[in-house]
Amino acid sequence: MIVDTDILIAHLRGVDAARDWFTSVSPAQSLRVSAVSVAELTGGMRPKEVAITNRLLGIFDIVPVDEPIARLAGELRRMWHGAHSGISLGDYLIAATCQWHGEDLATINVKHYPMIDDLRAAFRLPRG
Repeated sequence: MIVDTDILIAHLRGVDAARDWFTSVSPAQSLRVSAVSVAELTGGMRPKEVAITNRLLGIFDIVPVDEPIARLAGELRRMWHGAHSGISLGDYLIAATCQWHGEDLATINVKHYPMIDDLRAAFRLPRG
């Protein structure tokens, strides 16, 4: 299963629902992170967040984006961009990574992934 950037951010921010979700995942379930999420996380972190972010990322196998995944992401973008202009290239790359490797996606931003059938939010963020 590929873990989306939003879940990692929620965990780093101390959101209880994120911690509970990680705790609920079966130990037999392999959790991986796209290299895109690594770029998104490290590109947005503050200097004081470097160590904890790197520790968190060190837990996961990182799935690279190669040419077949990039081409699939481009194809997905061509198919979905007209009706869903708010989807980032990173989201297309993460969706393509999941499809290419036949893995599920764990996310809380379901609206960013209309190209993944039957996708449900891993958890809901608390309001407020």
